[in-house]
Amino acid sequence: MKRVQGPAALRVVGRTFLILGFVGLLAAPVLGMNEWRSPRTASAAGTIVSVNPYPVVSFSTPQGSVIRFTNLVRSSFLREGDSVTVAYNPAIPTDATLDGLLGRWFFAGLAGLLGAAFLLVGGLMTIVGRRRTAGRV
Repeated sequence: MKRVQGPAALRVVGRTFLILGFVGLLAAPVLGMNEWRSPRTASAAGTIVSVNPYPVVSFSTPQGSVIRFTNLVRSSFLREGDSVTVAYNPAIPTDATLDGLLGRWFFAGLAGLLGAAFLLVGGLMTIVGRRRTAGRV
């Protein structure tokens, strides 16, 4: 098997990045729709009770139950005592997360952002590789 080197390698790596970019851009709406259709339909005011290393949030349900959960996304923006909005499943209140980009929409946003970045870099690498292979640059 022939080894790909030089400008031709840019095209191969660029195409790989393009594929990863498209996968990321396709995953973002899937993750977003998955969260949009999740059973986390209730909302409550919560308080950050700890941030080491992940935010621990406390909130009360309308029935008076006090729920504590650990958010899956770390953030240097959150401080102990901060007020936050919580999205939770009314049937299982422990199925909760922060409502917003630091909780509910983080993974969809991350997939979209990474997908766009990979698409941009892959496109540039492919174009540069083509031009250098053709001898135009």
